[in-house]
Amino acid sequence: MLLKPFMSPIGHSIRQTAIKRTTVKAPNCIHRSFHKSTCFNYAYRRFNNAPATQYNLINLLYSRNTIYAGLGLAAFYVYNLDEAPFTGRLRCIWIPYWLEKKIGDYSYRQILYQYQQNIVPVNDPVYSRISNIMNQLLASAIAGSKDQKQIEHLKSLKWAIHVINDPKSPPNAFILPNGKIFIFSSILRICQNDDGLATVLSHELSHQLAHHSSEQLSKQPLYIGLSTLLYAMTGITTFNDLLINGLLRMPSSREMESEADHIGCELMARSCMNVKESVNFWGRMNQWEQQTQGPAREGAVQQFFSTHPNTQKRVHDIQSWLPDLEHIKESSGCYEYRMFSDASRNFFKH
Repeated sequence: MLLKPFMSPIGHSIRQTAIKRTTVKAPNCIHRSFHKSTCFNYAYRRFNNAPATQYNLINLLYSRNTIYAGLGLAAFYVYNLDEAPFTGRLRCIWIPYWLEKKIGDYSYRQILYQYQQNIVPVNDPVYSRISNIMNQLLASAIAGSKDQKQIEHLKSLKWAIHVINDPKSPPNAFILPNGKIFIFSSILRICQNDDGLATVLSHELSHQLAHHSSEQLSKQPLYIGLSTLLYAMTGITTFNDLLINGLLRMPSSREMESEADHIGCELMARSCMNVKESVNFWGRMNQWEQQTQGPAREGAVQQFFSTHPNTQKRVHDIQSWLPDLEHIKESSGCYEYRMFSDASRNFFKH
């Protein structure tokens, strides 16, 4: 991810971005999404010159209410366990589809307002290229899904494509949870061909199939609660935030990016596309990164605070998946005459 890419509040960027250290406005404030924050004031008292803070924390941890709350949270976690498509990874997601879509609508209005002067007209030939590829990928996603609720959700979305021609924006692309697709024209030069473009689109579609935005939002209460607990114990904010980001947020983000790469490659294979071109695309992306930002830094600290896997690692991972992906293409009848069961469906209405 590099130059700072545009990224919606919940959207996922195709490129790598390193987390930036920010100055915390107040040590006793917990900042939430959508520019909201909640502040707590802590006051510790001592009785008979004893360390009341430590005494109160121990009592709190072993109290009956805390035990009941812990059991309730454990039951809530198990009840909301969800299996990611294709990979089968278990995670807790309690954000419903309708709320995910509402958040997507909110982000969509913001992005349209920001780039309204840079949106390429819909009669541009690039829209036809994108819609043809997305129709194949969506058809494969629906055909390969075992979740009827997910299938109905995908079919119910009002899919739309927006190409943004902004010379100041680095190569980027993302899909919002409400089905709105944004492609920055600068990434088309790196894609070079339809299979390269399919690499980008399948990756971003995979984020939505796996509901990574909802997964991130579902984890926010955990991060906020943990940050509050650490602050109550240490009285330090900046170090606690760095610790939570480095040990929880960033590894989770990198895991979701790798999962999106994997799901995206499977979608391409099921759609009878050239998955090997994904390796070439990420190779070209790596060259662009080196040309614009110099040689990639491989330092442990750089990777520790990175939201995305290193580009060279992504290339290596995709290469290791190629034998299995080739088997998927064969089992999908890609070397025989066949038609997608839903190929005639056009998900895009302009």
